[in-house]
Amino acid sequence: MSVTDVNVTETQKPVSARARSRMATRERLVRSARELFAARGLSRVTSHDIARAAGVAAGTFYLHFDDKEALFREILYAAITALQAELAQTMETATDAPKGIRAQAEALTAFAEANRDLILIVFGPDSAIAGLEADVLDFMSVQATEVLRKRAPAGELRRDIDPAVTAQALVGMSARVVTWWIADPTRSTREAVIETLTNIQIGGTQPPVQIAGTQPPVQIAGTKPPAK
Repeated sequence: MSVTDVNVTETQKPVSARARSRMATRERLVRSARELFAARGLSRVTSHDIARAAGVAAGTFYLHFDDKEALFREILYAAITALQAELAQTMETATDAPKGIRAQAEALTAFAEANRDLILIVFGPDSAIAGLEADVLDFMSVQATEVLRKRAPAGELRRDIDPAVTAQALVGMSARVVTWWIADPTRSTREAVIETLTNIQIGGTQPPVQIAGTQPPVQIAGTKPPAK
C-alpha cells in the first residue's frame, strides 16, 4: 500500500446512515421547493406545501431551513454561483477578449432560459423578498469587480474606467435586459440579445466614426458589422 493510499484512507470519514438520511431529506426539500416556486411563484408557496411535496412532516422543514425565503436564497445563490463560475471560465478559455465577451453573453442568456422562474421572482415586478434584488446585484457586482481587476493588467480593460463602477453598470444592465427579455421572449430574439450585450461592451452604443483620410473602422472578431 502506497503512502498516498494511506493518506486517502485516513482522511476519508464514513458518512453515517443518519447523516445520509438528513442530506437526502434536504435535497428533497430543495428539489420540491424549486418545482413549486417555478409553478406558483414564491408568494403562493408555503413551507407546509414544500414539506408535503417532499414527503416529510411540516416540522421537518424547520430542521433544515428557517423559512421558505431562506430556502429560496439557497437555491438562488447556488444557481448564481454556478453562473459566475461559467462566466469566468468562458473568459479564461477564450482566445481573445471579444470572443470571451460574446461567450459570456451566450452563457447569460442560456442561464436566463434555464432559470426563468428564479429571475422573475428576484427581478420581476412582483419580487416577494424585500431587498433581495439589491443583495443579488451587490453579490454579482463584487464578483464582477474582481474579474475586471484581474483583466486590467493584461490590457483587457480601459485605463480610464473604474472596475467597480464598470461592474455595477454591466451587472445592472445585464440583469435588466435578461429580465425584460425572459418575461416575454417575443420582445426580441435570443441572438439579438446576445449581439447587443456583446457589442455594447466592446464598442459602446455610438456608431464607429471614420475620420477623413483614414481607413473604415475595422470589425472586431466575433461580432457582426453594424446594420446599414
